Amino acid sequence: MRRALGLAVVVGLVPGQAAGAPWVVTGEAGGELDSNVQRVESGTGAPDKPFSAGVMRFGARVDRRGKVAGGAFVFNLSDLTRIVADSKLSVENVAVLASNVRWLHQLGDRPVAAGFALTAIDALPLSDDVGARTFRNLGADAVLAMRTEDDHELTLSFGARDFVYKPGHVPDPDTGMASENLDWRGPAANVRLQLMLWQPAAKTKSLELVTSLTFENRGFEKTSLTNACAPGMRPCPGATDILRRDRYQRIGAELTWVGSQVAALGYQITVIDSNDFGNSIARHRITASTTVVLPRDIYGTLLAILQIDQYLDGRFLKFGPQMQEYTSIDDENRSSLQVRVARKLVGQWALEGRAAIWRNISGNSEQLDFKRELVYLGLVYGR
Repeated sequence: MRRALGLAVVVGLVPGQAAGAPWVVTGEAGGELDSNVQRVESGTGAPDKPFSAGVMRFGARVDRRGKVAGGAFVFNLSDLTRIVADSKLSVENVAVLASNVRWLHQLGDRPVAAGFALTAIDALPLSDDVGARTFRNLGADAVLAMRTEDDHELTLSFGARDFVYKPGHVPDPDTGMASENLDWRGPAANVRLQLMLWQPAAKTKSLELVTSLTFENRGFEKTSLTNACAPGMRPCPGATDILRRDRYQRIGAELTWVGSQVAALGYQITVIDSNDFGNSIARHRITASTTVVLPRDIYGTLLAILQIDQYLDGRFLKFGPQMQEYTSIDDENRSSLQVRVARKLVGQWALEGRAAIWRNISGNSEQLDFKRELVYLGLVYGR
């Protein structure tokens, strides 16, 4: 949702960026003040305390679409770099490179296309050997897409994922052994149904519904834990000789209205069923957003996210990255309220400002208290 609304702002600010243009180039540079740069919990038992600092951001993205080898392709390549002004927090200096390729070939005269999709995301440290929350995520899928004349589309994809969490390979200074290994790999499947519910003949407005179902069978090269205490007692982990396996399932639906403004409402539930005690979770996520044109040709976006986490193994909680999802260094798995405003300056340049607050409002808030505020001001370039 946030990518779609962000694109709506950029396209509105830069009229030359037609949706069918073969090349789209965007960039950003600016500074932000982050009240919790390391994104740590501050509740009872939290091992670290939050630090605030100024952060410099630099980013660029290139999108290309066209035809090759009898099929249509879409390609993008992006970079986002964050550098923290406080040298004591240099571990947070990270650059994220991401790329996606999708190629589809129409099967005869039928409205059916088959092809493949490749994706790669690599978060790279800039100031030390590992960096904070750095990771690599690779994916490959076979894709089958069916489309009707009414702009309804069904997409099926089947493939595999390979995820590496880099801090998990760093030796502990006391024991000399590596930290908890969170690397995983396994098969993945996705079903996406896009329905155009209403659109006039002029196609100046639209109401669209997108639903999706994702499944991943994640295998880890680490043994799982079990609850070694008797029922009714406080949970306590015990070792096993069984390798950890997670079943990751996500179902989502999003309704989007496009007219004089863009508005979207979505719901998503993610269930991770793990044989590693303490790592099973059900995550409910409700999103609502709107993008409007304000006076003086200012584009404004408001995004609200309500997230409720249910820890299926009870109150045995771990601090760390176990419950996070890794798609970028910007995403935060918390409830939040975010505001974004942008105004075109001259030529292909625009001024953009953002403000956001994140909170953890799930149960066990005393133990998992989380606070983060951020303000940003920068320049955006697009053509």
